[in-house]
Amino acid sequence: MQKSENILISPLNWGLGHASRLIPIIEYFLENNKNVFIIGNGESFKLLSERFPNCKSLYLFAPKMKYGRRKAISFNYILSAILLVFNVFIERRKVSKIIKNYNIDTIISDNRPGVFSKNVKSIYISHQVNVFTKEKNNLCSKILTNIHKKIIQKYDCCWVPDNFDSEFAGRMSENPSKLNLKYIGILSRFQNFANYSLKQDSKTYEIVAIVSGPEPQRSIFENIVLDKLRKENINSLIIRGLPQSKEVLENEANIDFLNHCSDSDFYNYLKKAKLIICRSGYSSIMDMLVFNKNVIILPTPGQPEQEYLARRLNSKYNFISLQQEELYDFDFSKIKFQNQNYFENDKNKLKFFLEEYL
Repeated sequence: MQKSENILISPLNWGLGHASRLIPIIEYFLENNKNVFIIGNGESFKLLSERFPNCKSLYLFAPKMKYGRRKAISFNYILSAILLVFNVFIERRKVSKIIKNYNIDTIISDNRPGVFSKNVKSIYISHQVNVFTKEKNNLCSKILTNIHKKIIQKYDCCWVPDNFDSEFAGRMSENPSKLNLKYIGILSRFQNFANYSLKQDSKTYEIVAIVSGPEPQRSIFENIVLDKLRKENINSLIIRGLPQSKEVLENEANIDFLNHCSDSDFYNYLKKAKLIICRSGYSSIMDMLVFNKNVIILPTPGQPEQEYLARRLNSKYNFISLQQEELYDFDFSKIKFQNQNYFENDKNKLKFFLEEYL
């Protein structure tokens, strides 16, 4: 198999998770003198562009998904999904030109179906092979899953950030249809500990809350977390997940705020924290597995994927699952601060896989 040299990488622009889990893959390519081109838009594109300033960054428009206030799947969600489908064909024409202009030989698309070409090696990344809305076998789930599988089949291969037995994503990453899936283990920006070091002079917080996700639920979550931490006399940090925001919240008596921070600072805050609060998004869960900390995970209301993961991982690997309305009355003192279910991270698994496949 011909080795890849000029690699085009694109994250979906729904939040930061699709971008952050691409970081270890890009790091491997750069360490092996590959030419990496980052293509995309939104906060995910901004994250990777700033994280890898020496890579060529190319803007590619895509409509932003709009979620409902109470339920994720609303009229606005359906409308934005339709616009997204039409945009796929526009994206593919633009990607074709980029391939010619930069002599691209490999595409890696994290859930962005418009970034594809049958003329070069094209790889798709997804942990949610099987899409479901509420129940596994309802009509809407079947339709969405069949559409997604047809997308996957166009690519040469689909990389699944999970273990071969679907240990973490469960039925979302199962392969009942004999698709060409490769289970590559967890993907976390922090899995290469050698890239980070503890800063003795950095501030230590007992609780670190990571507030992320699409609006309006991100702001609702932030207010719930803020009310809870104001009630507690615990030194806390809220990372707001807003890398593009110019709004700066003033620190309070026991609470500091950051819109965003570097991976190095993020590593230090999480490594030193006793307790972490975050959404049950899959990329967040993979990051938390690396640290083996006690983590309260709260699914975004109306997002079936996060609700399923929260139920599945509750009481496993030190995860405590709560509905966000339950957080205010939750007693932090009941948490036993110890590693009850230690996860052994094989940081060489991804390296061996990439060496063999690319």
